[in-house]
Amino acid sequence: MLRFCFLPPLLCALLCAATAHAFPAEVLSVHDGDSITARRVEPVRQKPLKIRVYGIDCPELGQPYGNEARELAARILKGKTVDIVPAQKTKSYRREVGGIVLLEDMLVIQDALVSAGLAWVDDRYCKLPVCDLWRLHQREARAAGRGLWADPAAVPPWTWRKMQRTKHKK
Repeated sequence: MLRFCFLPPLLCALLCAATAHAFPAEVLSVHDGDSITARRVEPVRQKPLKIRVYGIDCPELGQPYGNEARELAARILKGKTVDIVPAQKTKSYRREVGGIVLLEDMLVIQDALVSAGLAWVDDRYCKLPVCDLWRLHQREARAAGRGLWADPAAVPPWTWRKMQRTKHKK
C-alpha cells in the first residue's frame, strides 16, 4: 500500500516561504515524473509553462521505473488545477522550478513520488526544510523495498544520464 503524506504541516513547510508567489495552474501534460507542462489560470489564462518539480529527481523514461514515475504523476496531476510554488529564481533547462501542490487532495507531488519509491530526493538542490521530510519518506520507501528500491543497486538518474552521455560519446 502506498503511503502519501496529507499533513497540513507539510503544505505549510513547502508553502510558507513562497505563499505570496504561488500561483494556480492547470496541468496540461506530464513529460516524466518530475517535469510537467501547465498553464497559469489567474489572473487570465497564459501560455503554457514547463515546470521542473523542485527537490526530487525521478528515473528517466529509458531507466527502470521511469514510466511508473510518469504514470503516477500523470494519474495524480493531469487535467487538475494545482498550486505551483516557485522554489528558486533561476530556471533549469528553460523550465521554472517549483513545488507542485494539489490543494483539493492536500497532496504534494514530491511526497507522493518519493513515498512510492519513484524518486530520489536530490540533495544537490533540495535545500528547503520540507526536504528533510522527503528524506525521511525516502528512507521508509527504501526500507520497505518500494518502487525503485526493490533493486538494491538502483542507479540515480543523474548517474544514469552521465553514463548515457559517456556511452554515446564512444
